[in-house]
Amino acid sequence: MPLNAATRAVAAPAVKLFHKVRQKEGVLESLSNIGWLGSDRIIRMFGAVLVGTLVARYLGPDQFGLLNYGLAIYGLFNIISNLGLDSLVVRDIALDSTQEPRILGTAFVLKGLASVVTTVAAIVAARFLDPHDRILIIIVGLISFASISQALDVIDFFFQAHTRSRHTVVPRTAAFIAGSLARLVAVFLHASLLAFAWIAALEVLVAEFGLVFAYLRYRRIVPRWTWSGKQATTLMAESWPLLISSVMTMVYLRTDQVLLGKLSSMSAVGNYSAAIRFSEIWYAIPVIVTTSVMPRILKTREANPQRYYARLQTFYETMIMVSVLVTIATLILGPAMVHLLYGARYSSAASILSIHIWTGVFVSVGCVGSQQYVHEKITSSSLSRTAIGAVANVILNLLWIPRWGGMGSAMATLVAQSLAAYFADGLSKRTRHIFLMKTRAFFHFWLLPLSILRAHEE
Repeated sequence: MPLNAATRAVAAPAVKLFHKVRQKEGVLESLSNIGWLGSDRIIRMFGAVLVGTLVARYLGPDQFGLLNYGLAIYGLFNIISNLGLDSLVVRDIALDSTQEPRILGTAFVLKGLASVVTTVAAIVAARFLDPHDRILIIIVGLISFASISQALDVIDFFFQAHTRSRHTVVPRTAAFIAGSLARLVAVFLHASLLAFAWIAALEVLVAEFGLVFAYLRYRRIVPRWTWSGKQATTLMAESWPLLISSVMTMVYLRTDQVLLGKLSSMSAVGNYSAAIRFSEIWYAIPVIVTTSVMPRILKTREANPQRYYARLQTFYETMIMVSVLVTIATLILGPAMVHLLYGARYSSAASILSIHIWTGVFVSVGCVGSQQYVHEKITSSSLSRTAIGAVANVILNLLWIPRWGGMGSAMATLVAQSLAAYFADGLSKRTRHIFLMKTRAFFHFWLLPLSILRAHEE
C-alpha cells in the first residue's frame, strides 16, 4: 500500500470521529467546559507544586502543619454554608432557566445566612480545640470571615447549568495567580505565618467579587434576584440530605488532619498535608468532568431512559479508567517528586501518598453517583452512605493514628472513601442499581477503549 494511502487509512477513524463530534453541539459545549475547567486545574496543580512546596519548605512541618490544621477546622464548618444546594440549583436552572432570578436569589440568601452562622461556629470550635493557641484562632477567623462572600458561589452554579464555566474560571484563576505571587513575595520577605492566612482570606474575596464582575458582564444588566419562601422550602426539603452528606464527606476528608493534630503532632499534620496535596489535586478531575457532562446526560433521561443509563454506564467506566491511570502514574513518580520538592524534613510524605492516592478512584465514582442521586431524586440515600464513611473514618483514625501516625490516617481515609462511594450503595434497594452499575464499571473499565473504537468503526 502506498504511504499516503496507508496514512489516510490510519487517519480515517480519527477524522470520522472528529466530524461526529462537530455535529453534536452539546458534546462540543461539554468538551469546551471541560477544557476551561481543566486548564484552571492545571494552573492550580502547578501552583500547588511550585508555590505550595516553597511555602511548605519555608514554614517547615510544624508551622505548615498548624496552617493546615486551621484550614481543616475552617473546612469542616465552611462546607455547611453550602447547604447542599449546588447540584439542586444547577439542576433546576438547567431544566427551567426562566426561574433563574428566583432560584439564584433564594439560594444566595440561604447561603449568606448559613455562612455567618458557620463563621462564628468555626471560631468557637478553634477556641475549644486549642484555647491557648492565639495564632490558630486568628487563622480560622480570617478565612472564615472571608468565606461569607462565598454566598456569591450561586453565580458559579448558574454558569455550570449553562455549561459556561469559562466565565468563572477566568476570575478564579486570576485570583489564584495573584494569591500565588503574594505567597512567593511573603516567602522572599520572610513573612510570618499569619501573612499566609491573610493571603488565603484575600484570595477568597477577590475570587468571589470576580464572579460578580463575570456575571454582570455576561448578563449586561444588574440582576434582579428575588427571594421566595416557597422556593427556599422546596430547596431545603430536598437539600438537607445532601447537606448532611457533604458534612459527612468533609468529616472523612478533613477529620484526619484535625485528629492528627490532637493525637500526634503538628509535624505529622505537615507531612500528611504535603502528601495529600498531590492526591487531592486529582480529586478535581472527576468534579470538573462531572460538572460539565452530567447536565447533558440529564436531558436524555426523560426522553430516552435507556440511552440515559447507557451513557451513565460509559461515564462511570471512563472516570474509573482515568483515575486508575493517574494513580499508577503517581505511584511511579510520586516518591521522587515528594523528595525533590519538599526535602528531607518531609520524609514520611511519600509513604502516605502511596496509600492516599488510591482514594481518587472512589472519589471518581462517588462524584458521578452523587449526581445520579440528584437526577433520580433519591438524595436521602446519600446520607446513609456518607454517614457510614464518616463514622468509619473517625473510628479508624482513632485506632490507627496512635499506632501508624500519618500512614494510619491515609489508610483510614481510603477505607472510608471506598465504603461511602461504593460499598454502601449495595445496602439499599433504592441504590442497588447504582451499586451494580459501579461494579460493572470496575470490571469493564479496561475494555472501554476497545468499545469506543468499535462503536466508531460501525
